[in-house]
Order: sequence, then C-alpha cells, then structure tokens
Amino acid sequence: MSKLPKQRLTFFFSDIEGSTSLIASLGERYADILEQYRCIVRSALAAYQGREIDTAGDGFFAVFRDTRQAVIAAVRMQRAFATQAWARNVDFRVRMGIHTGDAIVAPTGFIGLEVHRASRICNAANGGQVLLTPTVLESAGEPLPEGADTIYLGEFLLKGFGQPERLFQLIVPGIDNPFLSPQTERPLPTIAVLPFAVRSMDPNDGFLGDGMAEEIIIALGKVPGLQVVARSASFAFRQQSLDPREIGKRLNADVILEGTVRRSSSRMRVNAELVDARSGLNLWSEGFEGKLEDIFVVQDDIARHIATALRLKLGSRQVRGIRSVQTHNVDAYRHYVQGRHLFYQFSRPSIEAALGLFQQAVAADPSYALAYCGMANCYSYIYVYLDHAEENLQAAIQSSREAIELDPLLAEGYVAYGWVLSLTERLEEAEAAFDKAIDLDPKLFEARFLYGRVSFAQGKLEKAARLYEEANRRRPEDFQSLLLAGQVYDDLGEDVRSREMRWRGVLLAEKHLELNPHDTRALSLGANGLVALGERKKGLQWIEKALQLESDDAMLFYNAACIYALTDMPAKALDLLERSIEAGITHRDWLENDSNLDPLREEPRFKELIAGLLDPRS
Repeated sequence: MSKLPKQRLTFFFSDIEGSTSLIASLGERYADILEQYRCIVRSALAAYQGREIDTAGDGFFAVFRDTRQAVIAAVRMQRAFATQAWARNVDFRVRMGIHTGDAIVAPTGFIGLEVHRASRICNAANGGQVLLTPTVLESAGEPLPEGADTIYLGEFLLKGFGQPERLFQLIVPGIDNPFLSPQTERPLPTIAVLPFAVRSMDPNDGFLGDGMAEEIIIALGKVPGLQVVARSASFAFRQQSLDPREIGKRLNADVILEGTVRRSSSRMRVNAELVDARSGLNLWSEGFEGKLEDIFVVQDDIARHIATALRLKLGSRQVRGIRSVQTHNVDAYRHYVQGRHLFYQFSRPSIEAALGLFQQAVAADPSYALAYCGMANCYSYIYVYLDHAEENLQAAIQSSREAIELDPLLAEGYVAYGWVLSLTERLEEAEAAFDKAIDLDPKLFEARFLYGRVSFAQGKLEKAARLYEEANRRRPEDFQSLLLAGQVYDDLGEDVRSREMRWRGVLLAEKHLELNPHDTRALSLGANGLVALGERKKGLQWIEKALQLESDDAMLFYNAACIYALTDMPAKALDLLERSIEAGITHRDWLENDSNLDPLREEPRFKELIAGLLDPRS
C-alpha cells in the first residue's frame, strides 16, 4: 500500500456557542440564523482561498494554504457577526480555532493529530473568540493583516493531549475582547517559590532564606502534576513588596509560596504561606520551630504540605525525592547553598568562588554527594571555558564518581558524570549516564538539556532536537532549550520548525530579561535567534548590550562571533572568536561543526585559529 502524502496547511474550525440553547429559545427561527451563519462563513472562505472540508451541524472545518488568508477570513467573519442586527438580538456568537501543522492527504479529506489539535482549540474558545497557536503566528508573519493583533493567554491542556498548548487570542479591531479563560482540561498548576525573607540580625544567615526556597524548588520539581517556576525567575522578586497576585501574573503562576526564617542562637523559626495568585487568598500556612539542624526536615514538611494542599498524589519515588536530605551538617549545607548560588552566575570569578565553597562543604561533610556534584560541574566548566588543563578534567571525573559512589540513586551525580564523559569523547558512556539520570528523575531539566548538547556534538541532530524540546517541557520558561532546538532544526533543513522554536525562544528570552535585564546569556542567545528570524537590528542591539555588560566571558565572545558571522561582519566575528579562544574556548570540534560559523570557513584567519586548537579526538 502506497504511503499517503503529507501537507503543511492551516486548519480552521468554527461552531456556534450555545447552539442547543438557541434552538430551544428560537424554535423554527433557528434555521434562518443557521443559514445566515453559513452564508457568512462560506463567503469568507471563498473570498480568501479557504477550502471547505466538512460541515456537521453548526460546525465548519476548512483548510488554507496561506495562513494570512486564514487570519483575514476569521477577522472578516467575526466583524460580520458583530455588525449583524440579527446576531446581536439573539446574542449569537461563533467560536473559532486556527492551527498550522502537517496532515495526511486522504481521499476523504485531511487526517492527523494536528487536525484534531485544531478542532480542540476551537472547542476551547469562547463565543466570539478566535484562538491561535504559535505555528499560526510564525507562519503568518508580522504584522498581522487587517490591523489584527494577539495577546498571549498561557498554556492550556487540550482534551486528549498530554502536553499543554500555548494559546493566543486574536484581537479584532473594533470588537470588545472580555473573554473568559479558554475552556480546556485543568492545566498543570504552576507554583513560584520566592526566597524566604531572613529576619535574623546575623548577615551570614542569608543562606537560610535562599537555601530554604531552593531546596523546596528542587523537591517540588520531582512532584508529578506540578510545574515549578525556575529559580532565576522567582528569585528576581527578592525583597520586592509586590502583591502575590501581581507576582503570579508576571510569572504566569497559579500559586505563590513565600515565607520567613528567623534564627536565634541554635534555634530557628520558619513561617510559610501558600497563596492563590489569582484571588490572593491563603491556601495554607504554618509555622515550624526547632533546632537549626531541623531545617532539612522543615524543607521536606513544607514540600509535602504543598503537594497535599494542591491535591497532588505522591508515589514512593516522589516521596523519596522530597525526602532527599543529603547532609545534616549545617555548615556543609551553608557552604553548598552559597556555592550553588555563585555557580549559576556563570562567570569566571563566581565559578572559582563556587568551587571553593563546594570544597568547604565536602570538608565539613565528606559524605555530601551533592557537594561533589557541584565540584564536578565547576571543574567541567573550568575545563571547557577557562583552563583546558588535564588536572581539571581528572578532578571533574573523580568528583562525579565520588558523588555516584556516595549516592547511587542521585540523578544529579549521573548528570555531572555524563557531562564530563562527553568532554573526553566517551560519548556512549555519557549517553548511558544521562539515560540513568533520566530514569532516576524523569523531571530533571539538566539531564535532557546536557544530553541534547552531547547528542548535537555527536551529529545526532534529530535526537538533540527531541531532547531540547523535552527539556523545555520540564522547564517551560527556559529560553535556551528552544533557541538551541531552533538551530538544530535549521541544520536539519526544517525551516518552519526552526522558526517556531526560535520565535518561542525569543519570546521567553524577552520575558526573562524583563526580570533579569543584565543576563548576558539571555541577551546573546536571544540575539542569535533574532538575527536568524530576520530581526538583524534588534539582534545586534542585544549582543552589543551583552558585550557592554561583560568584558571577560569566553562563551559570550563565542556567541557574539556567531552573530557577527551571520550578519556579514567577518572581521568583527573573527576578533571576537579570537578573544573567546584567549579567554578559554579550546574545543576545536565546536568551531568545525557550528553552522553559525559557516560564513567564516574560507577566511584565512579562521583557518589559522582552527589549526591552533587541540583536536579532542587526538
């Protein structure tokens, strides 16, 4: 049997809201209303090259080859309904859903998952509302026709689909838009954990508040049925006296956890409060009092209380994940928390300081497996970006092995080990380590993200793209995974998918920069995405701002070199590439395989730079 062909099309669905009630109230007059509705829809389809596929009851299914024509048709239909006296008199409203995707062309019409997705999107809309997906906006381009605009509504779980869908509302000029939230299955609740305020007089107690929040974020990240806002986003609201409803709106969170920590000598008191981010009402609150070393028990108790308050069920693996106390030594814990905070700043001084703190944590508690993970990650970072000395590589290997020996069920240990194995070109062993990490903790973002990087280095592009997208599903606000997936799809020749990933990644980077305006990684990766999407001027503005903020970052110089190479500025690109090598980038295979650097390959200076680097395979 021959394989049926596929086509990428824009699918349009519509139906009448409350049609049963209208039939009951209008009686025989409903037939006239239905006929006028069909007339308006068919007229718009004919005018804007839409092909009617099916009509069942009051529903329409049509396809468009041109996405912009589909948007125009929807705008014209809703304007027509809004201006008809007969429609206003009976409160007649039509809901619509538009989605762009691939479908199988069958003799009876079009079939496939994306057709069903479009139908579910229409079902989620309110009367008078038009819902769109990111693929529609990417395909239609900007600005939208007919003066239309969009607003982002959030992620919603469509019936029959396992992953939430990002939905946008089409704003039709001249028509009011006071719609209720889309009518979908209950989406996964999202929680933002704010840094706990420290009420102690001792400035050294600052780690208590950050550490409390960070450990709860990690514990809740293991709970199925719950999404947790990333630390970088929630910690941007440190010491800001904003209403929880405003914070929830800005972080797209359903609930907010906030609290205080007060220490007095060897005693402490912790107060925690879970707040509904929409109503501002208290969902749960409790005070905990005990010895300082009880902080670990308190963290676990808070995480379990939150799961209970949100009516989430915990299996044995999730209970173990929450009860993941790694040390009972408060000094070791303090050093570890401070080191982790510095590590995530990703600068030379912060990484070197973080390494020292992780070493102090291990000295205070030699059985602290997470501290060994921190050491391994620092040594790997130093080896890749700062100092390609063999002793750094060996220290990373030894530290990650120590973490696994101390706790064979610690997923973070296998992630650290997988990363360092990839640096030695032991790629199959690295894959096995990442697979083990994912098996131990399926929700761990870092496992899939770093696994994606290793797969990309192996040339396994399809696998890399899948892993980046899976990583983003574990941390939906992460811009890096989407922007890197965009480049992979570009290398695969999947232009539409590449643009969708980059477009979504840039949106997330913009949102991240609203909270963290000095994040040079968001600026540099976002700049790359903007340039690839044709937004050259804005992309160059972003990378220039990043270079002004950071004067000694090897990876930033490398990313900037890629951007200037893509914008036909080879001299500037080569200058920055040379600076990146001087600052620590020594991986020859990066420069040989990165498609962003293709415009430089015939430059004599580029060939000289390549020749001067070590081959990791030798």
